Amino acid sequence: MKIGIAQINAVVGDFPGNAKRILAAYRECLEKGAELVVVPEMALVGYPPRDLLFKTQFVPKCLQALDYLADEIKEVPMLVGYVDHCSDEEIGKPYRNAAAFLHNGEIVHKIWKTLLPAYDVFDEQRYFQPGDSCEPIVWNGVRLGVTICEDIWTEDYLHRPLYERDPAAELVSK
Repeated sequence: MKIGIAQINAVVGDFPGNAKRILAAYRECLEKGAELVVVPEMALVGYPPRDLLFKTQFVPKCLQALDYLADEIKEVPMLVGYVDHCSDEEIGKPYRNAAAFLHNGEIVHKIWKTLLPAYDVFDEQRYFQPGDSCEPIVWNGVRLGVTICEDIWTEDYLHRPLYERDPAAELVSK
């Protein structure tokens, strides 16, 4: 499988501009033969959004931009970082740091970041509810394990573990 990495210079809160940059990078990856295109964590939002998340229309505008992207993505899927709402039934923070698997004009799968940092400029625990499960995506008969940033940081990476969970190990075990 040829995976295209669509690096963009995201601007915090510029949903139309970020969507435009993402689509341009997506099309460039397609020209190079990508069978799957991967876009960075929170690329649709810009990172870090910080207290802009508390603005009433911030996340709804992000989700509108995600729907627009989904409509544009056809036969070659894309995995893109964004901010999602938690359901009304959930207890905890109102948002999730997420990635969406887009294919054939639809949001096919959502992945939520499990391990949220709370150090230096990374204050994600203030804003986001952590994901509670790690499930692979099955696409074209291939199981794809998706982790978002810190989710892949394990004891082997650091001299002292930061978290009790290891989402990467959970994905591999499934």
